[in-house]
This record gives sequence, structure tokens and C-alpha cells, in this order.
Amino acid sequence: MPACRRILSRIQSSSYQNSGHKNSNGGEEREPNMVPLASMAVLPKHCHLPDIPSDSNLSFEAMVYVFGIIVMGLQYINLYKTVWWLPHSHANYALNFYLIDPYLLLFLCVLMSRRLIWCLAQEISGSRSSKSPLFWVVWLIKVLVCQLIVVTLAITGYYVLINHSLLYSLFLCCPMLTYVFMFGPTVKPLYHKMFVWPAPVSDRPVPRHRNKEMDILFHNCSMNPDMVRQEVEVLKRDFNQRIKQILFNSLLTAYYMTFIPLCFAQHVQNSCQTCWNTLYYDTWWVGQHVCITWVSAFLIFMVHFLPPKYLDLLHRCAQHLGRWQKVEGRHAHVPYNAWSELTVWPQGALVKHVRGLFKAEGVNVTAEPGNSMHGRFYFFFHQPMRVVNWLLILTWLLVGYQFFSLIQSTEWNHIICVALMMFCNYYTLFKLLRDRIILSKAYKEETGSDQF
Repeated sequence: MPACRRILSRIQSSSYQNSGHKNSNGGEEREPNMVPLASMAVLPKHCHLPDIPSDSNLSFEAMVYVFGIIVMGLQYINLYKTVWWLPHSHANYALNFYLIDPYLLLFLCVLMSRRLIWCLAQEISGSRSSKSPLFWVVWLIKVLVCQLIVVTLAITGYYVLINHSLLYSLFLCCPMLTYVFMFGPTVKPLYHKMFVWPAPVSDRPVPRHRNKEMDILFHNCSMNPDMVRQEVEVLKRDFNQRIKQILFNSLLTAYYMTFIPLCFAQHVQNSCQTCWNTLYYDTWWVGQHVCITWVSAFLIFMVHFLPPKYLDLLHRCAQHLGRWQKVEGRHAHVPYNAWSELTVWPQGALVKHVRGLFKAEGVNVTAEPGNSMHGRFYFFFHQPMRVVNWLLILTWLLVGYQFFSLIQSTEWNHIICVALMMFCNYYTLFKLLRDRIILSKAYKEETGSDQF
């Protein structure tokens, strides 16, 4: 028997012997396997995180939009590059610009600016009073900008439809299926601020009257099991919503900025507009560019939507939640307690549940035995550096692969493509390394050692 189980058995046995049985003359008689352990539970120790600077929603959306324009331009370079330096080349420029559809290019640029324009419209508030002239001026400008975007999308989409076949035009609607699969038949995740952008995190509870526009997440350090489980449910829904936004928006960036130009470049007309020519390009390289764009956009959104304060909030909640580990085998003579949802269980406690016999893991445990959601929540967030380490490893692998590709590249478009993409990923790597160093120093107070 392990040492921790022997110690716990002695505590439980001594507690039972000291409590004793009351006979029928003196009163109630305790069940032989019921041992009080709730008094051994203590509040987890939380460390204090310093304020780590992060990008505002507006600056982040501007950065993502510039990133999308860069990767789209690189894809067009991969598709329409020329060998203009050769003595007998008929090309005068580095690209065959006449092969690029300007309506498709404008359609993609306007479509991918939707988050930036909407964020700008929400950030610029002007006067809050409807009686002020400034309020109506700002409101009129927002309406005109939205109408201009809709009209531009309609006109450019119409010309794309008449210049290309219906089959290729249907590629523009494919992300709708992904959206319905992730979010369902609702448009709220497209415009509602608390869904489109991550909710702010506070170190202390926020009054309701200051929390009207957006839900502010906070941790309530409590020994009430129901309150802890409710907090876990709220954070689980918020985390899932963030992951959906990350996956959808990163896929959308890679799809429209790199895959759509590739789809519409399958067959192009030559300059005389009388016959069709086939466009030749490096299939492996343009496909690799689509994948690298998706991974890079995924990391950019992950770093913004999962900041250190938010991960620390999840970690604090996971410490209060704990986890139950099922004990396999026959343990008929092992002292245990009947699980109660109103009890905070200490580490190492054995409880009997309808799903079996479970052992408590964590500083204290308020989770439900056999609840898979509680187990996953504790696994991901009870180690405060786990998510940051995973993201950092993925970023290092991506940058390392790009560096290896840069060394092996010999064509000018490959060198430009890899160099600019590495420059974009360096900013993500910098923020992850900064967060990793600060968090590791901050959590020394909580764990007494570095978290690797």
C-alpha cells in the first residue's frame, strides 16, 4: 500500500476510533465507513501576477488584417511570378499583374476587413447622450461605412460571379458550412462583443452595475462546492466559445487569403482574350503556404484570446475544483466516506459514489466523481504553465521549420515568402517567451519551483 494511503487510513481509523459508537441507550450510531474529513480541507494558495501588457482589440484586429494582406500578396507572388531578369523574357515586371482579377482582390480585402471595421465602430463611442450632436454624427458615420462595405461586396461579388464559373464562385460560400457547424444557426457570434472579442478578466469580483456591456470574468475564492462548480461551468462555456472563435477566424484567414486565390487561378485567360492557357505553379509550395498561414493565424489568435490573466483565472478555478481518480479493484475493507456534493474534500480522501470508489487529487476537491468535463478542466489548467508551454513548443516548431525551409530555398519568391512569414511569427514567439518567463517567476511563490 502506498505511503499516502497508509497515512490516510491511519487518520480515518483514528478519527473513527475517537468518535466511537453510540449505543442504543445514548443515541445515534455512526456507520462504520463514514469518517468526517471535511475539516482537513484548506483554501489553495494563489500567486499574484503582475500586469503584462497586451494588444487592444483594435490594434490586434489591425495586425491580423495586415497579416492577411501580406499572406495574400505572397500567395499571388507564388502564383504569378515571372523570370523578368532573363535576356529573352517577355515579362517586364516581377508578376503577371494582368492575370490577377482586381474584383476578386478587392472582394477579399473588403471581406477580411469586417472584424476591423466592426471593432472600430464599437470602440468609437462618441457622446453617450442621444441629445448631443456628436452622438448622431458618429452614428451616421458608422451607418455610412457599413453601407459602403455592403455595396462594395455586392458589386465586386457580382463581377466575380460573371467572370468565373458558378462552381468556382461557390468556393466563396464554403465557410458558411463551417460556421453553422461550430456556432449553429445564429448570427450572434459575428457581431456581439462578448462573443467576437475575449471578455476582460478582473482580479476581484466586479459589481453588476459596472458589468453591463460585457461579462467581466473573475475568480471567487470560496469553499462553497456549488459556487466552485458553477464557476467551472461558466469558464468552460467561455473557453469553448474562445476556441471556436480562434478556429473559425484562423481558418477563415487561411481560406480567403491563400486558398481562394489558388482556386481562382486554376484556369486564366491570356492577354488576347481569345483562348485559355494553363497556369503552372509549384503545387507543394502554394499548399504549404496555406497550411503555414493557418497555423500562424491560429497562434496569433490563441495568444490574444488566451492571455496570461485568463489562464491564471482558469488555473485558480482548477485548484478549487480538483479531480477524482477512480480506484480499481476490490477494496471492501478500506475506510471511505459517502460522497456529498456539499463537502469540500481534502487531498487523498476516499469516497464512495454510484460510479465506484474514488480518491481525491488536488489541494481540495469539489468536483463530481466520474464527471469527464471536470476531469478535462483539471487536466488542462491545474498546471499553470501547461497551455503556454504547448503554444511555445508549437511556435518553436513552426519557426524552426520555416528557418530550415529558408536555408533550402533557392527561388526568389520562396525566400521572400518564408522571410516575411517568419517575421510575423517572431512577434508571436516574443509574446509567448515574455509570458513564459514572467509566469514562471510568478508561480515560484505558489509551487516553490520552476514550472517546465
